[in-house]
Amino acid sequence: MKKYHKEQRNTENGIEDIVPAIGALYLSYMVLLYLLDRANFWRWLRCGIAILVVIIVLMLLWYKLKAKEQKSKKERILTAIRQAGLEDHVNNFITRFGLGQEKSKNAWARRTYTIDWNRIHDLQDFLATKAITFSLSDISVLLAHYIDEREYEVTSNSISVGTHSFDTLSGSDFEKLLYRLYVALGYSVQLTGKTGDQGGDLVATKGEERIVIQAKCYTNLSVGNRAVQEAAAARSHYDCKKAIVIATSSFTREAIQLAKTNSVELIPKELIKKMLLDTLKESWS
Repeated sequence: MKKYHKEQRNTENGIEDIVPAIGALYLSYMVLLYLLDRANFWRWLRCGIAILVVIIVLMLLWYKLKAKEQKSKKERILTAIRQAGLEDHVNNFITRFGLGQEKSKNAWARRTYTIDWNRIHDLQDFLATKAITFSLSDISVLLAHYIDEREYEVTSNSISVGTHSFDTLSGSDFEKLLYRLYVALGYSVQLTGKTGDQGGDLVATKGEERIVIQAKCYTNLSVGNRAVQEAAAARSHYDCKKAIVIATSSFTREAIQLAKTNSVELIPKELIKKMLLDTLKESWS
């Protein structure tokens, strides 16, 4: 796979590497002409400016054609996935294998997501069983799109939240609020997705510390045992050392006792309010 990456990078950067090299040779030649042959220097300078203009125009056209080609390629890939009804499969794949659970140096990376290349090969084989033949480059475009879409939604929804009352937040809003909080605390954070989250809503990583977080946005209802059990299970599923349940309400006595037995940390409303105020400088009630 390293060979594949190297060849792909060399192909994409070929023109960017050649043009500076030619420019350096031209400048060196012009310095010599200026010192040894002033008459030819001015002639070559005019030629050089004309050639530079042509090169710039050609490069702009090349980048425009490349962008159009990439857009067309992306549309073709997404259309194939949508027509096959496999969007949820791709998102679940990103959730299951993109949150850094599998420690591998040979990994594909996008933003804070990393996926072992062997898993990407598995995805390629799975798509082939659905009559979709994608190259590794196609799959990179596919995964990048859904990761960027997921992260853009987190950002746009987070900055558009104008309220500071937990009562008006949906479960998804609360997850995005916690996303912002833990990013501000210095963690690399991923939302695990709406489906197949295995009891974890976010995974936060900082150095060797890896935390799975379950968010419970309740108004007038205490969080019970089930949330603790799900968080404990998610800790193993996402290969985390720590599990936390964060709620906009309180916890039942049984949940508190079960959390102690299973080493699950509980953060009730009053504590999360303090964390948001101290870290994001936002007052919540």
